[in-house]
Amino acid sequence: MVKPTIISVALVLAGVGSGCALVPPFKSSGPAVSKQGVTVAVTGQRCDQVQEPDEYGWDLVEATLEVQIRNASQAKLTVHRDAFRLLGPDGTALKTQTWRAADPVTIDGGATGTFELRFMTRGGLECKREMALDVDAGLALPDGAVKIETVKFVPARG
Repeated sequence: MVKPTIISVALVLAGVGSGCALVPPFKSSGPAVSKQGVTVAVTGQRCDQVQEPDEYGWDLVEATLEVQIRNASQAKLTVHRDAFRLLGPDGTALKTQTWRAADPVTIDGGATGTFELRFMTRGGLECKREMALDVDAGLALPDGAVKIETVKFVPARG
């Protein structure tokens, strides 16, 4: 007999492997803008939640976010994707599980870059509730860290 947790993981992986397209969030606070002219937005997302019948509140949630960063400054922006956190309504702060997220990415002055971040957890997130992308110390210009507000959003409703 197959345990429910194995079935849950298989269902999530099947959804990931099926090439489900990312869609804009159902609701968003809009892009966040720093004093230096750096803009961060969640332009696409997919949120999958598998309910565990025997474990209430311990659902498996996987969220994939498409993040767009526009660098309106003249300097090269360094993006540390592994510093980004996905915040849940209960205070959960998830680290990304994106492959090679520890490798910095740069965005030239006046350019825009887009990348995906993947987060996964049991409990703490719900696909129908507000989440927030916290850039934390993930953005840096040559003269120092870029301070920017979180981007709040509610994933699209399926």
